[in-house]
Amino acid sequence: MKPKSILIVGAALACFLLLTAAGLRADIYMKQKTHTDALKMMGMTQPAKDEITVIWIGKDRSRNDTGDQQTTIMRMDKGLLYKIDHKKKTYQEMPLNIKQMIDENVADKGKEAEEAAALAQEMAEAFAESMEVKVTPTNEKQKIGSWNCRKYLLDTKMAMGDVKSVVWATEELKIDWKSYLMLTNAMMAGSPGFEKMIDKIYKEMSKIKGVIVLQLNTTNVMNTEVKSSTELLEFKEQAAPEGTYEPPSGYKKVKG
Repeated sequence: MKPKSILIVGAALACFLLLTAAGLRADIYMKQKTHTDALKMMGMTQPAKDEITVIWIGKDRSRNDTGDQQTTIMRMDKGLLYKIDHKKKTYQEMPLNIKQMIDENVADKGKEAEEAAALAQEMAEAFAESMEVKVTPTNEKQKIGSWNCRKYLLDTKMAMGDVKSVVWATEELKIDWKSYLMLTNAMMAGSPGFEKMIDKIYKEMSKIKGVIVLQLNTTNVMNTEVKSSTELLEFKEQAAPEGTYEPPSGYKKVKG
């Protein structure tokens, strides 16, 4: 299994910290701005970065456009994940099941590949089992943008590092947390303990009432502190344009 496949798993598990949604009975459109401070780690420097993300969420499906070059489409109804590269006009198609994805990557590639796949599966399961989430509501309130918000403290412990967040959420917008968590963590559906993990996270995340408008994160990875923020810019309920949840016509399918 390639390193980027493991990162996709981590991203799928972690993304509920960065994204918000409303009830999944209709398509939801969201526009967010994410800022990440400059980072120095292991002799390498990464400059500060700002990104605009557009998110569509429908029944059993979602789309995430980061900038204008990359798109991720999640299709739970088909059991597939699409990674789209608009610059190259290509897309990858992967199963929404970590075990199946690993098995397909190592098919007919020998014992060494099978051993690497088993290790990758263990890592994915350990990641899921290690995740701990704690939400602490506060009575502090503030208007952010056009929404009246309440402050929450969110502590997340994961194998890749711990995240401490200050969350501002509004009850003027609604969310079905359990459906949303099932959708964003769909890639882990074939892993042991998946339902237990979802129930554990849902119990805490449901303490956040409504939709997250602003989230300020401090992540500790390998003794390095990284600060980031995600702000909701737009939120509306409307029908997604035709083809939103499909790879664009004319794009070439490639292997990962």
